Amino acid sequence: MESKFPAVGELVVGSCSKVTPHGAYFEIFDYEGLGAEAGFVHISELSRTWVRNIRSQVREGQRVVAKILRIDSARGEIDMSIRRVSEPQRRTKLTELKQESRARGIVTVACEKTETETESVEKILMVNYGSIYEALLLLREKSVKILTKIDIPEKVASVLYDLAVKELQPPTVRLLGKISVTCYDSDGAVVLSNFFKKYTQSFKKKHKGSDLYMQVISPPDYRCTIESADWKTAETVWKNVQKEVQASLKANDVEISFERK
Repeated sequence: MESKFPAVGELVVGSCSKVTPHGAYFEIFDYEGLGAEAGFVHISELSRTWVRNIRSQVREGQRVVAKILRIDSARGEIDMSIRRVSEPQRRTKLTELKQESRARGIVTVACEKTETETESVEKILMVNYGSIYEALLLLREKSVKILTKIDIPEKVASVLYDLAVKELQPPTVRLLGKISVTCYDSDGAVVLSNFFKKYTQSFKKKHKGSDLYMQVISPPDYRCTIESADWKTAETVWKNVQKEVQASLKANDVEISFERK
């Protein structure tokens, strides 16, 4: 791995290598060349609430998502924060790490089959696409030409294409929510049943690329499942669903509440 520094504001994944009374040290994934204790999170940056016992928040070997705050390149020190990373950001970053790891595995298999150096192929993909996973997704959608034109041998590109089609699926995340709604109209049950049926049917037109599934848990609770390409999109769709449901039922005598699972 290269020992270049991450950028200030970048989200990184790290593994805790040491815990002290004042904070914790981390080895930063993709920047392992900087050392096992390159990243430091002060105790004040571990949690949004007061930390009485630091080991209740972090332990050796724990994997975390952190935000880069400051870099001292001369001393090789990087200050990071865990508390400044939102839950959607954390989930997205860990998903990206898992996807990239899977993609690297596919490249390794393809290179072994074609007796090609894995590192050289990975480097070409990173330089041209910034992500091995994104490169293989694009390959899956198009053809081997996108790889041969950047000097990856055709025999490697062909095997990569076959593996990408077989092993790599477009990303999907699933957000779960609960809608609790009581309708006091005389035909309240019918009103809600018809509304959610029509809303589910029209959902795709308003939110292209996402899917919505509604299921009655037990009156007045409905389970809402949203499937999207990434967490940011899913969270945006969930907010829009709340606004749309409230706006559509405002003419009725209803009580509505929403809960993110």
